[in-house]
Amino acid sequence: MDILGANMKIRNPFKQRAKIEDSATKQELFEALGLSESACRIALGEFAINCAISLIAGLVAKCEFRTYWNGKKVKGDEYYLWNIRPNPSQNSTQFIQELIQKLCWNNEALIFSVGNNIYVADSFSKTEYAVKETEFTNIVRKNYALTRRKYRASEVIYLKLNNVSVTKLVKSLQNSYNELISEACDRYIKLGGEKVILQISALARGDPEFEKNLSKYMNEYFKTYFSSKNAVLPLLEGYKVDRMTSGESKKTDEISGIAAIKKESMDAAAQAFKIPPAILRGDIADVDNLVDNLLTFSIDPLCCQIEEAITGARYDKEEYLRGCYVSIDTTAIKHLDIFSMAANIDKLIACGFYNVDDCLEKAGEAPRNTAFSSQYVRTKNYEAEGGENNANES
Repeated sequence: MDILGANMKIRNPFKQRAKIEDSATKQELFEALGLSESACRIALGEFAINCAISLIAGLVAKCEFRTYWNGKKVKGDEYYLWNIRPNPSQNSTQFIQELIQKLCWNNEALIFSVGNNIYVADSFSKTEYAVKETEFTNIVRKNYALTRRKYRASEVIYLKLNNVSVTKLVKSLQNSYNELISEACDRYIKLGGEKVILQISALARGDPEFEKNLSKYMNEYFKTYFSSKNAVLPLLEGYKVDRMTSGESKKTDEISGIAAIKKESMDAAAQAFKIPPAILRGDIADVDNLVDNLLTFSIDPLCCQIEEAITGARYDKEEYLRGCYVSIDTTAIKHLDIFSMAANIDKLIACGFYNVDDCLEKAGEAPRNTAFSSQYVRTKNYEAEGGENNANES
């Protein structure tokens, strides 16, 4: 019994089978990796960067932008602007998330004012000078453009994340991960397929209907056989199919390898944006310490830069020195359980650090604004020797 020497003819049915199952196999692969359908359409690197930036944007948007006037916390127009409605088209959460997205992706962002409203620019041009203010031109948002004049740095709020774009660095690093994941996907698909040898005898090749029979095998029988869960392959006299390998047992190892590449990619993006990698991966072990690290190394420095930019643009030097500024409260990010923090609340009030209204506000409750709740008191444990207890501060 002879083996057909035409390799191209033998491979045809498997190419057809690959076309049939390629989409389903890739979908199965990404489901095994835990990626969403939208993630299948973008490069793995951009997926990791998007996850990191979305995490940061969501956390900053949760913070309270506190406004102070002459050293006292006030809730006026400026407070409403940053915490409720910055412009008629956006609420504060949408505005802050857009700001952080543009800042992280482009390494810079610009906020400009129109009347009493503020907006994030989609694009702009800037001219930097050695000893005078940077000037901004061609400020555009959607179909609205500010092209009549130049705007000085003191007239807008300009933010620059780093001296070198983090996103560009991560993208260049992620290219290697994209190549690895592409090769791993191809290897997964190949190992997951079946390989057979079609043996055709000299008697079968001498049949006048040989070409017709072979075409039917290649285009009909094998197509149905490989694309069906359960199938029967009819064999004419002189035809024999030998099953070579089945890669089902190797699929698990390949998925583990691809998952490891995905993990490395996510960790690289997390480290670039100073996010604990475990948080970006969704690990829940030791969450409290991870969140503390996230706040300390990622969110707090970013919010510090934002509040400095806002204060510098919205208040002059004399106003700032009088205690007029904007501060971002990042403590709102952490979830507070009033029952677990009851003892700490008692301590804060007992030592006079907070009053009842302050503690209510920290816990997300409305302050009572009564004489009792706004009073600062101290217990005798904190009374100075020879001093008077519960002395109110003016």
